[in-house]
Amino acid sequence: MATNSSDNIVHLNEVIVAMVPFPEYSHLNQHFILARFIASHNIPVHLLSLAEQSQNFKLRGQGGLEVSNIHFNDLVLPSETEDARYAGDDLPPIVSLLKKLSNPICKTCLELSINAKRLVIIYDNPMTTSMGDILSFPKVESYIFHSIPAFTRYSLFRQCIDTVDDDHEEILPQLQDELPTMESCFGPYMALFVRMERELKLKSGEIMNSCREVEGKYLDLLEHENTDKKPLWAVGPLHMLLLESHNSSNTTRHECIAFLDEQDANSVIFVSFGTNTKLSQEQVNELALGLEQSNHIFIWVLKQADKKADTKKIEEKDGKIELPNGFEERVKGRGMIVRNWVPQLEILGHASTGGFLSHCGWNSCIESISMGVPIAAWPNNADQPYNAVFVTSVLKVGISVCSWDRREELMTATTVEKSVKTLMATTEGEEMRQRAMDLSNKIKNSVRRGGLARKEMESFISCITG
Repeated sequence: MATNSSDNIVHLNEVIVAMVPFPEYSHLNQHFILARFIASHNIPVHLLSLAEQSQNFKLRGQGGLEVSNIHFNDLVLPSETEDARYAGDDLPPIVSLLKKLSNPICKTCLELSINAKRLVIIYDNPMTTSMGDILSFPKVESYIFHSIPAFTRYSLFRQCIDTVDDDHEEILPQLQDELPTMESCFGPYMALFVRMERELKLKSGEIMNSCREVEGKYLDLLEHENTDKKPLWAVGPLHMLLLESHNSSNTTRHECIAFLDEQDANSVIFVSFGTNTKLSQEQVNELALGLEQSNHIFIWVLKQADKKADTKKIEEKDGKIELPNGFEERVKGRGMIVRNWVPQLEILGHASTGGFLSHCGWNSCIESISMGVPIAAWPNNADQPYNAVFVTSVLKVGISVCSWDRREELMTATTVEKSVKTLMATTEGEEMRQRAMDLSNKIKNSVRRGGLARKEMESFISCITG
């Protein structure tokens, strides 16, 4: 008796997307938002990350977009015995970690490819060295994701690639004295990495968390310098893609929002330095006193920075950052100190928030700009010094608290006080706020249905599913 051959057919997914973020929260967050948008198009998405880092995202199911199609694949590092082969490398900890992640990433992607007619790999730019041979496998398409602005990428190219066409458009010479050196921000390996990433021919295209309304000039320059002429999609700000379908009616209001509800419009400065910034106890004291002396209302997110093997830990006692004696009592009612997570985007979008004292990570910059909030820039490392130049000298929606060439100096309470007052209570600050609002309106139009950023995102979805 004949059998029905269809009983033995394995139905493959048309497309499976594997996302490989750099193992830091800000990168993971951007990939998670992009994963949610892709998954909302009924495409299964697998997020590859270390188990302890993905745990937080496994709990984030709200937001209105379909998340049942998102799967978490925990990457397992080599055992101590296997790890011995890396012992003699004498590499910085993060470079060593990326090497160790190569085999787990390739193994996971290979397993995923078995169940798909096409495996689309979206990997963070810094993860290029971890991708191994998987990018050349059959049925695999790969796309590089850039979590830094086009301005910063182009600045890095200009500093380390001789073939950049200076005749195309003279953009950066007037900023040359302000731009930091690549090695001072990223260390000695970055120039080699930029060249290697530029020469990679296996990628099918590039994705940037940016938009043409903010960075059109620099996106055009990057496309002009693109040697393999693969497409580049500017699909940001990614967080804006979720706002249309985000339903916050069932979420608990954070205490910061209740505090902001009681304040006047544009009267509060929000202070936050991200998850990796390290400040000495002495610098924390000066920052606190500067906020106090400014007499402006503030929300200060003060928490322990993530531990890193190659940087100094912030000075703490009993696991808690110390504030000057009597500080919290003196600013009670005017200043709010928060030592845990806050809804940053909601704070920046509140009518009472008038300024943002920030480390200038790109997530924070683009969130602030998209909400029309000017920035007091205090960069700490990596792309942040470049981003700070972009915000203050190109977009002119911010002021510099601490320029990169003064990063080793103690920023005094007087410096902090002056910066806060300039941003919050001067004509100069108001003009920056107006420019930020103009950009915000352009961004909001861009991410709406029919807008340019929305069209680019839909174009990318069509590319990976067509």
